[in-house]
Amino acid sequence: MQDAGEGGGARTPLRLRDEIDTWVFDLDDTLYPRTAGLYEQMHGRVVLFIQGLVGCDAAEAAALHAQYYERYGTSLIGLNKHHGVAPQDFLAFVHDIDITPVGSGAALAAALARLPGRRLVFTNGSVRHARRILTHLGVADLFEAVCDIEACNYVGKPARAAYETLLADHGVDPARAIMFDDRPVNLQVPHALGMQTVLVTGGRQLPGADGAHVHDIAEDVPSFLDRAFPARS
Repeated sequence: MQDAGEGGGARTPLRLRDEIDTWVFDLDDTLYPRTAGLYEQMHGRVVLFIQGLVGCDAAEAAALHAQYYERYGTSLIGLNKHHGVAPQDFLAFVHDIDITPVGSGAALAAALARLPGRRLVFTNGSVRHARRILTHLGVADLFEAVCDIEACNYVGKPARAAYETLLADHGVDPARAIMFDDRPVNLQVPHALGMQTVLVTGGRQLPGADGAHVHDIAEDVPSFLDRAFPARS
């Protein structure tokens, strides 16, 4: 269900398995558009936190964040492992942002409501942050649960242990599930586990989008779901 040319060339549209009954969605930059700017707000908060912790300038703090993000999937794990940062303190600081730019979730809500089966959020953020965003979008009641980084014992995506926690805690059968994420690396383990996968690009060209672990590509979640489950006229 990829648009022609998106992600570096034509791709055979994904045929959703008839038996899919669990829809797993990343939160940030997946359920709402990257253009909302929340990533930039959170990145700025991370840099500010590291500056206060380490006593360095913004450029050094940004470099340390990038190093931990690349190595662990989230800078939280690196800061906890190497600096003894309390995860709850870090998450509370980083998620103290203005979420109003996210805008309306009406199109998302309509598309999600048509899905057969249950819906889960799987995020490297906190459950409090997730619920705040979902409530703002007006879709909180459409999700059965949020599996956050605390529930995963602060082991985040793309580590396999995080996905194993999701499957075990929420009774997810990979063969009956599909995963949506805005980072190609976060779809590697779901693919290996037997889930179908969709990369949400937000219109960006993403390195790794052409990998075999990316089964389909969509600019946003509503457009993919509208194609898969069109609204009845």
